[in-house]
Amino acid sequence: MRMLIAAGLLAMQGTAVAAELSADNGLEFLVINGKNVKNLSSEGDKRLELEPGNYQLVARFDDEVKRGSKTSMFTSKPFVFDITVANDDIALTIPKLKFESQAAAFFRNPEWEVENLSSGNTNKIDGVQLTGSGFGSYNNMEKAVAKYNQENGIIFEGGSPQDLEEVVVAIDEKGNVDIKGDTLTQLKLWYTKATTEEKKAFKRWMIDQDF
Repeated sequence: MRMLIAAGLLAMQGTAVAAELSADNGLEFLVINGKNVKNLSSEGDKRLELEPGNYQLVARFDDEVKRGSKTSMFTSKPFVFDITVANDDIALTIPKLKFESQAAAFFRNPEWEVENLSSGNTNKIDGVQLTGSGFGSYNNMEKAVAKYNQENGIIFEGGSPQDLEEVVVAIDEKGNVDIKGDTLTQLKLWYTKATTEEKKAFKRWMIDQDF
């Protein structure tokens, strides 16, 4: 099994033990922690070796299904997951989808699971559909995920995704918004949400302030 070394995600360091994350029943991986899996390994779309930790994973279904007496490819929209890897090999899985009508019905409200391959135990996991705009919006998956993370205030620190909106923004039962968290975290949140031009303007402002 090939060991992956990229972006601090997939290296064996010290005594840390890597676990394999695999895609089951026609699923394929697209992006992990903002990186295209194909840039990490030729088999990265089906299996990844990861150190224990938290990861942001993007996956979709892409497999052959039956359409009447013929076979055709069915490709779902991509979905974003927050997944925790421990020491056991695990698989992201869905039921086996044999027919196009079955696949179309499933992905109207998909139910995802992570299976521990050692014990056979499964746990449900939430997936958020990655929305695109216009033709070819999924051609550059790294760019699509970067936009999603920008819109949702998600950054990567220490190799793990962190949702800054959960850290900084609190909403009470009446819908009132309260900004909390330390100043540095607040700055990180607003910087992640800024456009490229706004970031450039902010950097120029910092230079003018002699920071």
